[in-house]
Amino acid sequence: MSTKFLRSVRPPLFGWAVAMPGTAGACLSGYLALLSAAALARRCFAAASQEASGEPSATFIVLIPAHNEQLLIERCIASLLNQDYPRDLYRIVVVADNCTDDTSARATSAGAEALDRDEPTATGKGRALRWAMDMLLPQPDPPDGYVIIDADSIADQRFLMELARTLTRGASVIQADYLALQEDHDDRANLRAAAFLLFHRVRFSGRAALGLPCGLVGNGMLLTRDLVETHPWDAFTGAEDLEYSIDLRLAGIRPAFAPSARVWGPVASAGRGARTQRLRWEGGRWHVIRTRLPKLTNAMIHERRWSLWDAVLDLSVPPLGLLSSGAATGLGVALALRTFRLVPAWATVPWGVAVAALPVHVFLGLLAGDAPASYYRALLAAPQLVAAETLTRLRLLRGVSPTAWERTARPGE
Repeated sequence: MSTKFLRSVRPPLFGWAVAMPGTAGACLSGYLALLSAAALARRCFAAASQEASGEPSATFIVLIPAHNEQLLIERCIASLLNQDYPRDLYRIVVVADNCTDDTSARATSAGAEALDRDEPTATGKGRALRWAMDMLLPQPDPPDGYVIIDADSIADQRFLMELARTLTRGASVIQADYLALQEDHDDRANLRAAAFLLFHRVRFSGRAALGLPCGLVGNGMLLTRDLVETHPWDAFTGAEDLEYSIDLRLAGIRPAFAPSARVWGPVASAGRGARTQRLRWEGGRWHVIRTRLPKLTNAMIHERRWSLWDAVLDLSVPPLGLLSSGAATGLGVALALRTFRLVPAWATVPWGVAVAALPVHVFLGLLAGDAPASYYRALLAAPQLVAAETLTRLRLLRGVSPTAWERTARPGE
């Protein structure tokens, strides 16, 4: 069949059919580039952080949900005992969740309290958090807020102080700066760390610069007591943090970002641990998109809650690797169709914008996030990682329960 014949039967709206998905991709990529630019501007022009005036007074319970974390729990507790925050203003409580090792004993010997939960039919971080909060809320002298940190993580020395500073500005939900704690320093590990930096520090800083709320990412969160009483933790999927974030936005609550409160957590970069972690995140995220995106869209359009536009857009952005490969494929198809004159030239423009905006997002974002040179060099390994993650995502087509939980293997296990 000749290309001349194909051109003769080309539908009048064929160009629009090619351009419209490209326009959607351009909007998503452009949104990320805008956040990187805003984060860079914020870094360049923001005034230096000022110390909080007066003595801190907010009281906290630091909750550490832990399932078989005997290898790392003491490290986490040590970082929390080494805070620049008055020790009498916070408690460290480890939720030993269905543990079959010495997590509870090691937690108490390291200086924390331990709550032992034995409910093997109701596993997962979200259920452990709800159980612990229900146990602690009725106790005398309840805290001003609950701080949640993962058992394999390390908190910066000023972690609690910076959360308290943000709390004094009226926030009821706060997310700290969650960064990757690198066990390895090869290109794959550096690339994972760069992705963490772009997703957490850069996107949240950019949103803050634009006057937008951030999301919750599960580690380094502060929830005030009043919030927990009125909006109990009810997110139990593999992406419990995202699920709870969207529910808070639907309730009119806007989480705040505390960029100077830092916490580091390891991210699996290869092997079974990386696959388990990715499947849990992606399966949970897909469940949240299916169940919450229609609610957000309905509230924005039919209830005219236009302030939710950023939540709709942010939830619609796919993982960076998936967006990159989709935009590149779309541009290739559009250019091929243009080569045979099956679409007008303007139909390829949105795809070009979608592809061009992504490196702008990455490079401006790494600059805004003060990334080391190794992160830039690791970008050369990006195609290999995207291909590996694509294979992992194909596993989702076989079905992954959004509430199924499997612990990520730790280094050395």
